[in-house]
Amino acid sequence: MRSAGKAAIWVAFSKWLGLLSGLVSLVVVARLLTPEDFGVYGFLLIVLVIPEVFSSDSLNEVLIQRTDLKTEHSNSVFLSSLCFAALFFGLIQLSAPYIAVLFDVPPLVDYLRVMSLVLFMGALSAVPAALLQRHMQFREITIVDVVGYIVGAIVGVSCAILFQNAWALVAMEMSRRFARMLAFLYFAKWWPSFRTNLIEFKSLLRFKMASIGLRLVAAGDLGLPRLFVGLFLGPAALGMFNLAMRIQNQAMQALVSPFGAVAFPVASKTQNDLPTLYKTMSTAIWLAGFIAYPAFIGAAAAAPVIVPVVFGDQWNDAIIAIQISMLMGIRLPSSAFNGGVLRGVGRPGLLLKVSVFALLVLLVMLPFASRVSLEAVMIALAFQKFLGWFLSSWAVYRAVKFPITRQILAGSSVLIAALVMGGGIWWAAGHLPDDWSDLTRVAAIIGLGIALYVAGLLIAAPAMAKRGMSSMVMLLKGDRKMAIANLRKVS
Repeated sequence: MRSAGKAAIWVAFSKWLGLLSGLVSLVVVARLLTPEDFGVYGFLLIVLVIPEVFSSDSLNEVLIQRTDLKTEHSNSVFLSSLCFAALFFGLIQLSAPYIAVLFDVPPLVDYLRVMSLVLFMGALSAVPAALLQRHMQFREITIVDVVGYIVGAIVGVSCAILFQNAWALVAMEMSRRFARMLAFLYFAKWWPSFRTNLIEFKSLLRFKMASIGLRLVAAGDLGLPRLFVGLFLGPAALGMFNLAMRIQNQAMQALVSPFGAVAFPVASKTQNDLPTLYKTMSTAIWLAGFIAYPAFIGAAAAAPVIVPVVFGDQWNDAIIAIQISMLMGIRLPSSAFNGGVLRGVGRPGLLLKVSVFALLVLLVMLPFASRVSLEAVMIALAFQKFLGWFLSSWAVYRAVKFPITRQILAGSSVLIAALVMGGGIWWAAGHLPDDWSDLTRVAAIIGLGIALYVAGLLIAAPAMAKRGMSSMVMLLKGDRKMAIANLRKVS
């Protein structure tokens, strides 16, 4: 519990810095670029989503899960990742012109050929990243993330000012990954080696295949909506979809990932001590919801006021898509832990079955939704995400007997308070005086949201609200031991 708490604090620090730098760079870049530029970048993500499954971090999870780890295991993962990176890099170089014709975006050829270099960066980062996570060295991982965020933001904003096209997004992502690769290699004190043997490779194969299967399904979740939106609704709609999902992802990384990131290693270490695992999950779900529920629901309610001010009027057509993407975040405080727990207790196959079923449901809905509108695609995606959350909660119950009702009720009080807050913001957004400036309107909405959420918490769960707020104050003051001890009492 103590190690998990410290790890979560370090990850939280990293993700909050990432959210700050990411939002600043995203706002600047979004105001300089167009939805079409984001759409071009979206096509790159579609093409690279499957290759990255094999060349990046899908193979390294086995290094975290194994109790006995040898040098040959690490080398086996590295060689597998490198071979896949080289294979897909070559295929993309050859097929780039045909892919550009398929999407009817001629400039995509050069973008693809340059962006595919990230496959090698992923192959070189996979093993050192896993070794740091295995030993729960989240302080070092935090430094890696911060370096990547800062470098990416500086390069991305500079290129957006200079070029004002999709190359800014490419440069932002490539520079971020390159900086992370160098930092991972430095902190893990690991250097690539080709020394391995067939026996050790085979010992990893079973877990690898399940892990790769899960990543392929996740890649389908990520790539299929983009593919259908790009093909049937065009680059501008794809750009709006990418912005909506990127905002959700950055919010998730900052608000939920600090707790979800420790689920895998903690579950691996406590798989034979279920009471400790239950207590850790209950505490983490409540605290993640305490932070995430008001952020997601408040952002959805305030989007009509905030989006034009922050991103510019060219993104007004994306407001509904952004609202739906934010409401999807309601499931995250619980679902973020499910995958890590199932992998940590050695049940990735069960998670794979659930994920495949949810992906098939999405595949059935997308051809119809993509012919209607971007909003219809977002609604279909939201339905699939909530269905997947329920099924993964059931899978956790099957694996470790952690009740579904306990997963839901762990954050029910803060969810109720956040819904009350969201209703108040939604009403106020339509009744603000017209003569107020944009910044005044935004400040009023945010201030009202904070006041309503605190009031709702004090009514719905006064004891837990006070303890949760005091824990946050302790974290901000750097008193980690007292904060962790206080959080234990929440569960």
